[in-house]
Amino acid sequence: MTAATPTSRRLVTFLAALFFTFRLLAQSGDHLQDNWIPNSGVNRVEYSNGYTMLSGYFTQVGPYQGGGVATDPTTGAVDTAMPKVHGSVEEAISDGSGGWYIAGYFEAIDTVRIQHLAHIKSDKTVDRTWKPNPDGGVQVLSLSGNTLYVGGSFTLIAGQSRKNLVSFNTTTGALNAWNPAPDNVVYALAVTGTTVYVGGYFSNIGVVARTGVAAIDASTGVATSWAPVLAGSSTPYVYALKIDASNIYIAGYFLTVGGVARASLAQFNITTGALTGWDAKLSITPYQVYIYDIEVTTNVVFVAGYFDTVNGTPRTTLVALDRGKASLLPWDPAMAGTSIYKLALSGNTLYLSGYFDYVAGVERYGAAAVDISNVSTVNVTNWAPRPNTSYTNAIAPTASAVFVGGYMNGFNWLDRSGFALLSDATHEAWPFPIDLSGGGNINTIAVTGNKLYIGGRFNLIGRATRNNLAAFDLTTGALLPWDPSVDGLSVGDPNAEVYNIRIKDNLLYVAGRFRSVNNANTVRFGLAAVDLTTGAANAWNPSVGDGKTIDQVVNSIDIVGNTVYAAGSFSLVGGNNARGNLAAIDATSGSVLPWAPKSNGEVRKIRVAPNAAYVVGDFANGIGGQVRDAGIAALDLSTGNTLPWDTLFGGRVTDVALSATDLYVSGYFSYVGKSLSNRPGLCSFSLATGALNNWVPDNGDGGEGGYDVESITLSPTKLYIGGYINYFGLENRENYGEYGICPAAPVINSSADGTPLTTPTPLAGSTIQWYRNNVAISGATTATLPINVYENAVYAVEVTYFGCVGRSIDYTYLITGAEKQSLWSLYPNPVRDELNVHLKEAAPSVTFTINDITGRPMKVIQGSGQEHVLSLRDLPAGPYVLMIDIGAQKQAHKIIKVN
Repeated sequence: MTAATPTSRRLVTFLAALFFTFRLLAQSGDHLQDNWIPNSGVNRVEYSNGYTMLSGYFTQVGPYQGGGVATDPTTGAVDTAMPKVHGSVEEAISDGSGGWYIAGYFEAIDTVRIQHLAHIKSDKTVDRTWKPNPDGGVQVLSLSGNTLYVGGSFTLIAGQSRKNLVSFNTTTGALNAWNPAPDNVVYALAVTGTTVYVGGYFSNIGVVARTGVAAIDASTGVATSWAPVLAGSSTPYVYALKIDASNIYIAGYFLTVGGVARASLAQFNITTGALTGWDAKLSITPYQVYIYDIEVTTNVVFVAGYFDTVNGTPRTTLVALDRGKASLLPWDPAMAGTSIYKLALSGNTLYLSGYFDYVAGVERYGAAAVDISNVSTVNVTNWAPRPNTSYTNAIAPTASAVFVGGYMNGFNWLDRSGFALLSDATHEAWPFPIDLSGGGNINTIAVTGNKLYIGGRFNLIGRATRNNLAAFDLTTGALLPWDPSVDGLSVGDPNAEVYNIRIKDNLLYVAGRFRSVNNANTVRFGLAAVDLTTGAANAWNPSVGDGKTIDQVVNSIDIVGNTVYAAGSFSLVGGNNARGNLAAIDATSGSVLPWAPKSNGEVRKIRVAPNAAYVVGDFANGIGGQVRDAGIAALDLSTGNTLPWDTLFGGRVTDVALSATDLYVSGYFSYVGKSLSNRPGLCSFSLATGALNNWVPDNGDGGEGGYDVESITLSPTKLYIGGYINYFGLENRENYGEYGICPAAPVINSSADGTPLTTPTPLAGSTIQWYRNNVAISGATTATLPINVYENAVYAVEVTYFGCVGRSIDYTYLITGAEKQSLWSLYPNPVRDELNVHLKEAAPSVTFTINDITGRPMKVIQGSGQEHVLSLRDLPAGPYVLMIDIGAQKQAHKIIKVN
């Protein structure tokens, strides 16, 4: 860095960073990538002391792994080093060198934007040099030598106009000139010799009429004379092709071939092209048979599809046929009511992908492997990857790995039925499931010490009776004896429910729909305070409602200081205090406070900031005399009046959360404010000004409308969001996400004379540490750092806030010299050979240090007395800083050396 120009009175320094306010804000709209996610929608999220609750309609949680993975061929374990495919993989084949060609409907892999077709190399990275980027989905791939055939539904690929079927040179990556141009989607490919067999939903290959199946010259791209005539109840198509030594099999959706009955499966002599007599006589009443895939061994043809009889014998989904006679073999995986989409052979192992839960009575979800060395029995292997959607579309085995793909984003997840607890420390789920097999749901949590408290609607946890409130040991997962038993009009009333719990001191404040606590022994309508140790309700009793029914409820509470703010659907609090769905209550006495805003509709959430209470609810008829169409309002904490803050939302608001400086808002909306700023269901506002922040999070819909953010919650360093969400950034990471809201990095400011250095006072709970030349300065832990103005150094400051560590840009302090000569004088300056220095008084010891302009010492001279001659002959020409140290007195001066 360049030093500043000296003044006539003081030393100055260079300010290495612009000053800005240290505040809590979302530093980036990019989501975090370590957290686990659920396999379906999330209705509520709550954070408490290191843990985040997810509650919704999901059944599993696990790490995001994308739409295609390589698995161990024996165990099914996922290779976590593989790049993540953001979308669906419909087809995968080995590249023959340890990598994969994959195809489907995706927009990116890891951070590489590449759509629908890609090459994953043997080092498990994406081939960035090959990006064909077809404009539509790819359904099928086939590799023959160094030619890769690609079929699907596209009109543009590798920058060229091509229809539905192309080939690439795998050595160069170039698109070949070969151009058959089928007029509709291609589903199947099989290559032998100089012929490419094609199946699909087309009517023409180029200008040649071919319905559903064709043979194409591998050199010219022109259809051969082979032209089976397919017919059906509607337009026929071919979905699978397989070739053995003497035959080609076609399968799909057709009734006849050349007028001969063949229910969606036929065999042709590959030499003559003639239809053979091989006929499995598949049928399903009253529908038409569909065949999704076939595989052929030396003696057996495996057929997967939609049928209920084979040669008159009841069989469904997957069967084995004699290759010579088409007769049904006894092998029966018993998969009624499910679907197999793809089959793949590797030695004596048949791999299955599709939509199923069991194979031959063995639990397998969407992917399975069967040993077919003996087709008299079905031997399911141990290979058992478990996609989180229970179905797969693509399966490709090699000796070292099996690639599995489909519309999923994870494998081998933990079962969690509607409730999961995620740890901030591990980013994973709490390892102990909560057994609500008796029915119900969990709405709210509170964590303190080593205990987890849950509230919701339930009467049993495992076999233990717990009515709507329970506690667990966080380390062991054990249900604790603590049992407040929150009930409705009777013990175990199924209409009773706990909606929100909050901890203050040694009490758990409970809000919801209920009449009593402690097995009906203590009447507490809608609100109660329960001892965290004993589970007994204390005397605090605001009593919401008329004291007769549980129709008046409290949905949400917030505790600030000694005030409990309550929101819900109620008209009375404390017996005879009229309140319109909002109230403030003394946390000690239970007295209802004067604060009485009125909402003409139910209030679902309340969060209280220093300057306002923010509420979310149904305000169609107004709140505090004001209309708030989006369902969000700000209320004055003194008067209860609705504040002027009123932001336009392009949809509905579902939730709010507060940080020290910002209001976060979620919902089902696409824009915010009169400027119609794009915000996909999530935004933030400055609490100080009410203005919409520039923060634009990357949660979104991928064009599919999935920006419904139902619930949000905050820790000091993160924002957690849940809902019905399709994408976060490039990732097909669904329904739950996290964003960092760590404080911005601190900055260093200085006074005009260079000392002290300061940093703006950080948020409460922060710690500060200063550094000199990258070494921590002992005791330098406040916002102010005095520095030695005669010592060149590089300074930095770190601020730690609840695990977030922010470090300033380095501040380089350089001495540039002062033209103050009260202690001495010097001449000549500029100087050629010798510099004369006259001290005002004789000194017993004096040190002269000559630094270059960057502060590097070039020469040190010791002396004593009053007159001194300093030789500069050995220094190159240029500017220098002469520093003189006479014990307690120090000064500096800029000198110029000339030749």
